[in-house]
Amino acid sequence: MLKMATYQTIQKKELLLFLERHCDRAYTIDEIVSAMEEDPVCVSHPGKSTIYRLLPSLVEAGTVHQFSREKGRKASYQIVGGQSCHGHMHMKCTGCGRLLHMSDENSRALSEEISRQNHFALDLTRTLLYGICESCMTDAEKGQVHEK
Repeated sequence: MLKMATYQTIQKKELLLFLERHCDRAYTIDEIVSAMEEDPVCVSHPGKSTIYRLLPSLVEAGTVHQFSREKGRKASYQIVGGQSCHGHMHMKCTGCGRLLHMSDENSRALSEEISRQNHFALDLTRTLLYGICESCMTDAEKGQVHEK
């Protein structure tokens, strides 16, 4: 089978640099477009159709992780950031929208406990837990809650 050569376009480079700068966040495509347009560091931000074209290949290459959104059918995307997302669960803050990586050890322990008690095997690559991060808990104590 003939394999197409991969190359680094300016738009692909800008998208990857943007995602690297915001590696603790997961964005929908619409959120990526808006955030890149507002980001003064982005010199040549790609259009929406280009992002739609680039993201599937970045997901397939393992550079970007795709998550199902909690509402509707939209997916969100986050750069892997040098760590594999296949051995652990993720935690999404409903306050600020940050996506956090649970340690592989804690993910396995929780998964094994759920399996043992409920006879149910979790898919660690697709398991997303919702809650409030430490920073938002601190803000909530100060009366500064931001719902995302």
